Amino acid sequence: MIGLVYAGGKSIRFGKDKATYHVPGLPATNVQLAVEKLMPLCQQIIVCANETNRAHIIELVGQVPAVQIICDIPPYDHHGPLSAIIACTSQFSIVQDYLTLAVDYPYITKDALAILARTSNSYIVTSQHKHYSLAHFSISNEQVTTWVDNNSDWRLRSFITNKCGCHPLAYRSSAKFSNLNYREVDLNEK
Repeated sequence: MIGLVYAGGKSIRFGKDKATYHVPGLPATNVQLAVEKLMPLCQQIIVCANETNRAHIIELVGQVPAVQIICDIPPYDHHGPLSAIIACTSQFSIVQDYLTLAVDYPYITKDALAILARTSNSYIVTSQHKHYSLAHFSISNEQVTTWVDNNSDWRLRSFITNKCGCHPLAYRSSAKFSNLNYREVDLNEK
């Protein structure tokens, strides 16, 4: 199984790069936490960064065995998680199993990811939210690019449910599925 870490977002609402951010009270940056949680479940982990945070991510996790850092590839770049999926799947010539994790889920547990890894064609759902970036599916690069070229639909939701045929894996709402869209500003921060 290939682990795909979505780490290339612009983090506009958050105000800082989410991938390289270190949440107070947690042991490492968000990208380091994501890689650590995927390591026992995946033979290889691909972190899809952006041109701005790529060098910092290489410093943080680039020396970890089985981790590769990539960026979106033209002409499919700058379209969110689906761009990352295209860039990731372009590394392989055949259908692969993917376990995806966005860096803005620093509280997700290894146990929740292990259950997702054991449940093919699924994504996590809570009573409050559908977490399409926490998914497990099988696909090839040709299948992804054909989907985008024929549908011009860049929404992860559509891809995960309509193309990959993923079904909800239901959990009770919990802090482990909290998404970092906004950062509480520390008044001492400069």
